[in-house]
Amino acid sequence: MPKSGDNEISEEILEEGCYHLSRLGLDEGQIATHFEISSTKVDSLIRSYRSKLKKGEVTANEIDAVFWEDVKKEAEGDVKLTFLSDKGFHHAWKSELGRLDGPALMSIYEASRDFLSADPNQKFLDYPPPKGYDPLAMDREMRKAVGVIGELLDEKWSAQGGATRKKSTNP
Repeated sequence: MPKSGDNEISEEILEEGCYHLSRLGLDEGQIATHFEISSTKVDSLIRSYRSKLKKGEVTANEIDAVFWEDVKKEAEGDVKLTFLSDKGFHHAWKSELGRLDGPALMSIYEASRDFLSADPNQKFLDYPPPKGYDPLAMDREMRKAVGVIGELLDEKWSAQGGATRKKSTNP
């Protein structure tokens, strides 16, 4: 766990995180690894949060549970993507997109790729984002989605015994 200045995680956040992640099925060792603390500390934080719940000092609500479930998904490698379809912009987890059929994924891939191709600022995506506000944040998210959706398409076609999708030189 980072110990320098603003990067330090508060004890209250650690308690809440340890509690919710344990309820989502992670064992103390897994939680300790993710938070870079000892398993003993994780156990102590979980017990402390449970005690506070019983006393009414804190409340566990659905929003907190969903937040920590999202943290768990991201820690396991599932990423949230922003992409484009014929109906507009959307957000979904990679695992959700992986359940779509090939034609639906291809439609999303092409719409997102076409969006990037039409953007005159796409050449700036090769440079790191500026500190603070990033005017190209949406484009960066779209580029990430195009890459991930392309990988999903390749997996689908190779699983079906088909040829690999032709790599595009576009984003």
